[in-house]
Amino acid sequence: MLNFVLYCCTFRKDLLRTVKLAQSIRAHNKSNIPFYISVPTQDVELFEECLKDFDVKVFDEKDIFATNPKLDIQKLYQIRGGLRQQVIKSEFWRLGISKNYLVLDSDCVFIRDFDESDFIFKDDIPYSVIHEGRDVLQATERFGPKRIRQHFLADREPIKAALGRTGVTYDYGYAPFLWSAKVWESLDVHYLTPNGMSFLDAVLLCGSEFTWYGESLIHFRAIPIYPREQLFKHYHYEHQLWADQVLGYKEKLLAHDYLGVVYQSNWESWGDFGPSNKSMASRVWRTIKRALKKAQFKISLLAGFI
Repeated sequence: MLNFVLYCCTFRKDLLRTVKLAQSIRAHNKSNIPFYISVPTQDVELFEECLKDFDVKVFDEKDIFATNPKLDIQKLYQIRGGLRQQVIKSEFWRLGISKNYLVLDSDCVFIRDFDESDFIFKDDIPYSVIHEGRDVLQATERFGPKRIRQHFLADREPIKAALGRTGVTYDYGYAPFLWSAKVWESLDVHYLTPNGMSFLDAVLLCGSEFTWYGESLIHFRAIPIYPREQLFKHYHYEHQLWADQVLGYKEKLLAHDYLGVVYQSNWESWGDFGPSNKSMASRVWRTIKRALKKAQFKISLLAGFI
């Protein structure tokens, strides 16, 4: 079994982003850490063809499901794709490929060189990403969307309660996630199995896979905790990127403190693969609205500095 690998759970719509991620890994992966990608059955051939020039192992996501008979596969494919991907990413450890893994979303991009020491403290013990989510809470408090603080707590408090913890609400993300198989196994052995649950049931109870990991880490202590801040600069909303552009934060500067950047695919829709489901008129109007919003935001931001 390997000590550490890179892993991405993706699908057809994010093909172009995945290729960009693979390009950044090829440029910066100085210790040749293995890179695995899982995709739906119907997308395997497409990804193998488009990534044939990269050192990456593409496999069918259903290979993961076969390792856990407790999973209700029919039910899994009836839930929305985002929740299903949470289950897939969190169950990757069961393949027995690696003791630890970095879960990269397809919209992640590395911006500087890295090796295993950026992720592993010593031996087979990874660092643990633990903070309080203040970057996104402060940004949305000022520029929206509204009620993000309430959503933040709603995605975390039920898991804290399920595992019996009180006190400060921590954040254990965002992508990429740095995970140990030992922590996931501890959740399965000490909580899921005794309660007749699979991880699908856990996600349906509260859909925040990285919070399930983090709270399990703290509660069951399967590994020692060596904390790190977020590994990548994560632009949850485009206004965070616009603010950084005004302030002159480019990737070269970010690379002093971050291994990479996440340009969230929820707003960066122009990176989608394949034809859009929206009409041409709708796409043009969205582009115009985005340009107007960007101009208004920058004027507002600059006015605040005066």
